[in-house]
Amino acid sequence: MRDSIALTRCPVPPTVISQLEQDPNAIRIQKLLFYVCKNCWESDSTRLDALSWRSLIEEVRETYPTIEQLRSRLTHQIGTLNKSVEYIPIGQIILSVLERVYAQNATTIVTALKRSTTLDQDVNVSRIKKLLIYTCRRYWEANSYVIEQISTSDLIDELMQQYSTLEELRSGLNKIVKTLNKPVEYLLVAEIIIREVEPFYDKKDAISESFEAERIDLFDVRREILKYTNPLKAKVLLFSSVYYMFEFCPQDWSNLKLYSLDGLLRTVLTQAETIDKFEQLLNGKASQLKESETYLEIVPVLIRSLKSNYNHLRQNLLISLNTSSVADTTLASSTKPAS
Repeated sequence: MRDSIALTRCPVPPTVISQLEQDPNAIRIQKLLFYVCKNCWESDSTRLDALSWRSLIEEVRETYPTIEQLRSRLTHQIGTLNKSVEYIPIGQIILSVLERVYAQNATTIVTALKRSTTLDQDVNVSRIKKLLIYTCRRYWEANSYVIEQISTSDLIDELMQQYSTLEELRSGLNKIVKTLNKPVEYLLVAEIIIREVEPFYDKKDAISESFEAERIDLFDVRREILKYTNPLKAKVLLFSSVYYMFEFCPQDWSNLKLYSLDGLLRTVLTQAETIDKFEQLLNGKASQLKESETYLEIVPVLIRSLKSNYNHLRQNLLISLNTSSVADTTLASSTKPAS
C-alpha cells in the first residue's frame, strides 16, 4: 500500500530502458543524461559502461519531476556544448522516450493516495496476481511464496502504465486469457480486475481533460500563427531564437523536424521576460537570416498572436517549469554549430 504521493513513483518500464540502451546513439544519450543529472561531462567509456540505465533515468525523474522541467534543462545543457547541433536530436530522442514515463507518473497521481484494494481479499487472489504478473511482466509465476511477496497495488500501477484506456486493457486481457490453458476460469479473473481498476481510469481521464484545457490558450496562439503566416518559416525563426542561426542545410532541416511549433513557442516564451524583449529577440534573429525581409514580416504576426496574454502564458510556463530554482536560459543561440 502507498501512504503518500511521494512514494508512488512508477518503476521505469524495461521497454524504456531497452529502447535507450539499444539506440544507435546510446553512448551520446548516456553522456547527455549524465550531463543533465550531474552537470559535468563524462567521456570515460569505462565509467559510462559502469552506469546503470535505470539509475540514470530514476535520477533524471527525481531531479526534474515534470517533462517540461526536463525539456527546459536539456535545452540549456545542449546549448552549452561545442557540438550542440549534433546533440539536439539526442535530446529529442530522450524526450520522446521519457515522455511515456512521465505520463505514467501522472497516471499514478490518481492512485497515489492510500488505496485499499479489494483484490487481496478476493477468493481468487492467487489467480488474480498470476494473471497480473503475466500481463505486466510477460512470464508465468507459479511459486506461491513469490506471488505473495509481490504487491497487488504495484501490479495494478504497472497494468495502468501499459494500458492507457479501459478499452485497451479489456482487449489486452481478453487476448492474453485466450492463450492460457484455463481460459474460462481466467476470463472471470480478468473481469474482476477490470471492475477493480475501472474507477481509476475514470479519474485518470478527468485529469487528462484538465491538462488539455490548460493547453487551449497556446493552441489558440498557434492557430492564429498558422492563419496569418507560413508555419515552417515561423519555426525557422523561433528555432534560430532558441538554438543557433538556421543555415538551411540538410542537418538544420533534419533538426527542425524534431520540434513542434508549440514546443518552440514555449521555449522562447521562457527566455524573454516581456513582450518587448520577445519582439527584440525575434527582430534580431530575423535580420540575420537569409531573406531577412521575409522573416521580419513574421515577427509582427508572432507578437500580435501573443500580446494580449503574453504575461499570463509566460507565468504559467514558468510555474510548470519551476524555473525559480533552476536558471535554464539557454545558451544554445550563442553556440556555433559543430564543424
